[in-house]
Amino acid sequence: MKNILSRLILLMICLFASQQAAAYYYCSVNVINVLVYADGSLNVLHSGRGDYTVVCNLNTERQGVSPTTCAVWFGLLEAIKKKNGLANIYFNGDGSCSTLPTYGNAPAPLYIGDVTQ
Repeated sequence: MKNILSRLILLMICLFASQQAAAYYYCSVNVINVLVYADGSLNVLHSGRGDYTVVCNLNTERQGVSPTTCAVWFGLLEAIKKKNGLANIYFNGDGSCSTLPTYGNAPAPLYIGDVTQ
């Protein structure tokens, strides 16, 4: 029993440490352009990067983002652009908006939200 308890405590410490090591960042940006390519890639130009970054794909899952979620994000990004609002685009990992990889090298966001001004 003591051995099981020790392993459980060790497992909990490892899980806690891995959660503490996780890094996240978000971009609160103006949406400048939204493009959809023939292959379904949703590409966005926003004020945080100044170059295009692929967000998701409307035809196939991309980095864990389903086509359904991608379609919702497309509508959300278009609505934000039309009202000249701000989008919050949240990413997993280390980085910043200004250093996001461009085009298809960009990571998929964890979420995209509409920020009220």
